[in-house]
Amino acid sequence: MDKRIRKAGVLGAGVMGATIAAQLANVGIETILLDIVPPKLGDDDRKKGLTEQSKAFRNKFSQNGVATALKSKPASFYIPENAEMIALGNLEDDLGKLADVDWIIEVVVERLDIKRAVFEKLETVLKPGILITSNTSGISAAAMCEGRSETFRQHFAITHFFNPPRYMKLLEIVPGPDTLPEVVERLAEVCEKLVGKGVVYAKDTPNFIANRIGVYSMLYGIRAMMDLGLSVEAVDTLTGPVIGHPKSASFRTADLVGLDTLVHVADNVYDGAPDDEKREMFKAPEFILKMIQKGLLGEKTKQGFYKKGKDGEGKKVILSIDYNTLEYTPQQKAKFASLEAAKNAGGTGQKIKTLYYADDPAGQYTFRTTTETLIYSANRIPEIADDIVNVDNAMKWGFAWKMGPFEAWDVLGLEKSVARMKAAGYAVPGWVQEMLDSGKTSFYKSENGKRLHYDKLSGEYREIPVKPGIILLPSLRERNKVVADNTGATLYDMGDGVACLEFHTKMNAMGDDIISMVVKSADIVSEQFEGLVIGNHGGAFSAGANLPLILFTAQEEEWDDLDWMINTFQQSLMKLKYLDKPVVAAPAGLALGGGCEICLASDRVRFAAETYMGLVEVGVGLVPAGGGTKEMLIRNTDHLFEVPRGGIYPKQIELMPFVARAFETIATAKVATSGPEAIKLGYLRPTDKMTVNRDYLLEDAKKTVLAMNMEGYRPPRPGQAIRVAGENTFAMIKLALWTMHESGYITDHDVTVSTKVGYVLSGGEVLADTLVSEQYLLDLEREAFLSLCGDPKTQARIQHMLTTGKPLRN
Repeated sequence: MDKRIRKAGVLGAGVMGATIAAQLANVGIETILLDIVPPKLGDDDRKKGLTEQSKAFRNKFSQNGVATALKSKPASFYIPENAEMIALGNLEDDLGKLADVDWIIEVVVERLDIKRAVFEKLETVLKPGILITSNTSGISAAAMCEGRSETFRQHFAITHFFNPPRYMKLLEIVPGPDTLPEVVERLAEVCEKLVGKGVVYAKDTPNFIANRIGVYSMLYGIRAMMDLGLSVEAVDTLTGPVIGHPKSASFRTADLVGLDTLVHVADNVYDGAPDDEKREMFKAPEFILKMIQKGLLGEKTKQGFYKKGKDGEGKKVILSIDYNTLEYTPQQKAKFASLEAAKNAGGTGQKIKTLYYADDPAGQYTFRTTTETLIYSANRIPEIADDIVNVDNAMKWGFAWKMGPFEAWDVLGLEKSVARMKAAGYAVPGWVQEMLDSGKTSFYKSENGKRLHYDKLSGEYREIPVKPGIILLPSLRERNKVVADNTGATLYDMGDGVACLEFHTKMNAMGDDIISMVVKSADIVSEQFEGLVIGNHGGAFSAGANLPLILFTAQEEEWDDLDWMINTFQQSLMKLKYLDKPVVAAPAGLALGGGCEICLASDRVRFAAETYMGLVEVGVGLVPAGGGTKEMLIRNTDHLFEVPRGGIYPKQIELMPFVARAFETIATAKVATSGPEAIKLGYLRPTDKMTVNRDYLLEDAKKTVLAMNMEGYRPPRPGQAIRVAGENTFAMIKLALWTMHESGYITDHDVTVSTKVGYVLSGGEVLADTLVSEQYLLDLEREAFLSLCGDPKTQARIQHMLTTGKPLRN
């Protein structure tokens, strides 16, 4: 069976259908998006001169779906141009085009009769080997397959994407009763490696894994809230980041999903799982049904558990609902002793333990809700999944929990928590008690760099297989592959002669420890390795410089120390740039400021699709001074002077438009919202390549190093003759800034900072087409940076950013 997916068809252009099509387009799959023909012409259609035979009318729903996806926030497309990969059509005129695709995804309304009708039509055009999947969130695969041909049933499965499909990692694969094993295998490989999803294997049960457990946890939490008399906002404080859950916590998440959708999903379990011991919990509380009747559905109706309003002074505030009266009132900050203790307890695991074992109302709520979720999850194996790993991954990838239920149970201490559960009258699942009785006191453990999980069926630990192509840095540490380390960074031996430099400070902000390790790693790699990868597993590749240290040094007026710090950083990145071995950066998440400059200094970048890259220093009143300004100038102009095949250098090229592009990018602190957009902005080169699923990023970066060596790597030569635009272009930049200032678009200090950026990019006070060295430009960067650090307005911007996390316009 050919495992490649070149073309796909998506049936249904609603929010999910259109955004699934967008993600397929993002990863290079040509997609045709089909929906029904509108039932009749509308007034707007007639005004446009359309008839019932016009394509614009007949394809209206699919066209609107893509248009909506293009406007969605967060963005559904990596870059808007990817929408060109989607062809539009309708289910009457274009059904036959599906015969040429490799994969068809049905995303029509959640009604079994409508899905069956679509599949019946689909069978008239299907060719052997085409994969057919449904994006249902809870309808049975077996029920959807009824009445279909053997070929259809063998090639059918559920692929349940989570919303929004671009960002949510989870994809649940649910085979039907006759699905071929090779079909499941092909779907898993395509969804994981090409589409970028984290795949879990679920059973054909109501709501599968994530929604089954997530909705139970939410509905029980509501009842516990009512029993303990807590407020909506208090519960959201207790069920958010403090226990490793998203900021949206419980009720903000419900508002985003929609209360009607939440109840629909709960009804799926109530109707479809009559033997569930907690079936009655899936009946929504009366006050939620009343909210639905009143149209308080959440974000879609602008009011749900929360809504925007005004306080007594007329200021805009977010109001929360009183579930007893269904009236909205100003939020009251949750105050619990255990909550304050948890906030100061260290990592997520310690925070959960602090709350779980506390006795105040916050502790009681956490104990009850956590215990119910853990026991319910344990009772679902093997009903909804064969093992705990699929359950934990589903909750982490689908609900953005930092820890799955069984990982959290380990953190609480299995023996201690079970003793407390029993003391409170809970019935612990038999297999968990048997596990404890056999002397096994955790669901997971590590041995010789391998992670093991407890298997309920065998009663033994089994290795969690690590798929080929996934490199886990903690595993390298356990296998004694650390070459060098300090408090801020570690150099590992990845194997095959390639080293990996990992940052591990808060947000991977770069201070002395990371910079010294960059220099040390360069020396070690030059002598002992064939190349270097720079990457990590953190949420940020690097969020930039150590701002508190910069602010403190500037306020103390230790200018020599600050000059030394910046010069050391510059030279460390220059050492990377001209290392005699290839250097490949592997950014994912935030790559801002100095993190972006690390990438600019590398030979190549193997970037995750979800990489948010930018030189953002002007936001705190500074200029990029780790070589970022220099590199943006070079990247925007060096191609102008490449020697063509004829051997004649180009002459009389006006640099100003190209310098202006670099200036706009830096002076407006543009941040790419995806890896492909970073290429458009010039932070990355077209030769830099993307990895959609971050799990494979480090391995792909390692392969890039090896490929560069196979091609005969030669390090670049330091730039000694960089052509700069000079004082005339600098004068044009100052004129543009004056105009913007006079028009009220920028502040006095914006002018000051941006003038420094323009000065460096123009090459200083020199004539046009003057040739300068890289070191000359670095000196200009450093001089501009130091002078701005002495400005009280820049210091105020830095202080405001550190205090509030938001930029100050002063």
